Parts: sequence; C-alpha cells; structure tokens
Amino acid sequence: MPNDAERLFSLAELLVRRSTVTGDAALGLKDVEEFFRRAGIPTDRLVPPHVDPVLVAGAPPRPGRPTFLLATHLDTVPVVGEPTRPPGTVEEGRLYGRGALDMKSGLALALVLMQEFSGDPRFNLGFAMTTDEEAESAGAWALVEHLPTPPDLVLVPEPTWEKVALSASGRVVWQASLEGKGGHGQGLRTGRPTNPLLALAELLRDLPRGYTPLKAWTSGEGEVTLPHAAHVRLDRLLPPGASVEADRLALEKRVTAVSRKHPGLQGSVNLAPRSTPWLPAYTTDPKEVWTRLFLSATHREGKRVEVFHEEAVGDFNVFGSQFPTIVLGPSGEGAHGDDEWVDLISLERCWRAYRRFFISLPGKGGGSSTDLSEETSAPPAHAGRRKAKSA
Repeated sequence: MPNDAERLFSLAELLVRRSTVTGDAALGLKDVEEFFRRAGIPTDRLVPPHVDPVLVAGAPPRPGRPTFLLATHLDTVPVVGEPTRPPGTVEEGRLYGRGALDMKSGLALALVLMQEFSGDPRFNLGFAMTTDEEAESAGAWALVEHLPTPPDLVLVPEPTWEKVALSASGRVVWQASLEGKGGHGQGLRTGRPTNPLLALAELLRDLPRGYTPLKAWTSGEGEVTLPHAAHVRLDRLLPPGASVEADRLALEKRVTAVSRKHPGLQGSVNLAPRSTPWLPAYTTDPKEVWTRLFLSATHREGKRVEVFHEEAVGDFNVFGSQFPTIVLGPSGEGAHGDDEWVDLISLERCWRAYRRFFISLPGKGGGSSTDLSEETSAPPAHAGRRKAKSA
C-alpha cells in the first residue's frame, strides 16, 4: 500500500476514534488544529454569537489566482446504541465507527489534500470545517458571510458512493394545523366532525408522495376534552427550481379542503421554526470551466464518472446556494448508525480523483495534461463569485 494512502487511512482512523457529537466536538477541533500546526498551515476559528465554532485554514489568498474551498464537517449524530466494534476498527478494508462515512473519512481526505497543495502557487486553497452540520448548519451560514475571498469552486467530500453531485434538493419542514373550539367531552362519543384529530388523520392519509410526517401533537385539551387544535410537521424535499411558496400554497389548499369537511375547523400552514434558513436547493452549471476540469479528473480507465442529483441535504446546500459546489465522496453504509463504515479503497480512489484535479490545473508548475482550448481556457480568478442556481 502506498505510504500516502496509508497516511490517509491512519488519519481517518484517528478522527473516527475521537467522539465529536454535535455540541461536544471541542477535543476533535483541537486535534484538527494540531494537524495544521504541525503542517505549518495557518488556522483561525470563526465563532459568531450562538454558533458552534467553524475552523478555517489556509494561506492568505493571493490576488489573480482561482480560489478553491474544501468544505467539511467534524460533528456526528449522537450514539443510539452499542456498536459491535470499537470506533476506528478496520476489518476487510472497512473502517468502522460513528462518523466514518459521514464524514470523517472525507475530512481526512481534505486534510491530506491541504497538506500537499495549500502552498501551490497556481491557486488559492482554503479549508473549512463546521461543527454543527448535523444540527442546523448555522456554522455554514455564518461562514459564507465571512469568507474573505469568494471561492470559484467549493469541493465537499461527503459520501456519494464515488458519484459526483452537481445539484441537490432543498429541505423545508412545514407545520400544518387544524384548529377548532374544542370542548368538554364534545364529539368523543358522538363522532361529531369537529374533532381536529379526525381531520388530521384524513389529511395524513391523503398526502401525496414527497411529504414525510415527523411529529404530530395536539394542544388545548384535558383528560376528557376535545383538543383545541391538532398539528403535524411535514418534512419536504424540493428539487432545484421548485418554489417554496408554491409548495406551501399547494399544501395549504389540501389543509383547507380537509377543514371545510369538518365544520368549525380552520386550517393553516407555516414553516416550522428554525434558527437558520431552511436549506435551499441548488444546481452547479456543468459547463463551468472548473467543474468541467473536475469532472475530467474523476474519469478512471476511460470511463466517465456518474453525475447525479443529491436527495440528501447538508452544509453543501448552503455553499451551493452561494457558489458553484461539487460533492464527491466514498462508498460505505450505515451513516448515522451504530455500525457505520466507509470503504477505504473507495476513499483512496476519491482522494486520487481530487489530486488529479489539483495537479491538472493550469499555471506554472502545474504540469497540466488537460487540453485547455480557447473554449475551456481558465477564466479570471473568482469567476465563481456569482451564485449557483438555487430554489
């Protein structure tokens, strides 16, 4: 096994062994800072009010050069049960442990790339690591407001099973409510159509595909009284170009139709409360020169990499709504589970794809074998400042 790949695997193992649950990632944050200190790469912490720390690293950006950002996150979801193997166990080419797939292996990939390319004179390479991605992505939202140089391309090594995501669905959570007068004993035995629970059950039964109930509850009731209202939160993924307001109106139409069947009830639909914006959908233009160069670098043995639409959501939605963003990461299984694992050979292939991209970039010392014809010649630095297409 090549020494460079061994270094990648060892770093991933070390990261997985350290518990970094959202809200309790301080020791892991120090580990990464120490890695950069030993590599001689400057770091800084971004700690806005009420936001978990964001670590940024890299030399100060130099003008006139393209800027790329490796975007990662350190935090994991809490442990639910007891894993069958200690964190950091390697068996049959798989690294096991909470966060192994999502996304400490990708974090290790980014760290190794920073160690090799952060001083490359052809481009600026920055690194960002949030510690609340599994919560509300407050760190990512704060980061995009504080970046000193807008990146021409954001690269996110989240797991994609070695496919490239140039677009992703956005996410909103709706809160639908059916409210009436309630009352002591009213409708409990007679089945009068003023029970908001009955109306809510009807609404949920007839929901179209794409809405996932997360939570249902009532308000304004006692032990033997009809509730004043019944509520439900509905998870909704929206593709790029879909209107959030149009989706709200469509759901509101359904809620209103149900309420009209039940005299005395009123329906409403609102966004569920959240401290940060709900995650927007986005699309990165595949014709952008840096995107095209990246796709070329991912080809193996003459085969084109598969480009797909990401249905999951994460920090990459925040970056993708502001800058051209590409997601590429390794294969594995069990993300957020107690026996989560990543395929180490897949991780190595992803890392080599990123390396090919950086090596192929034009400029002195690049040694690029990429054909940069007039059509694909490098654009001015920071051409990616314009926002990617988002919902």
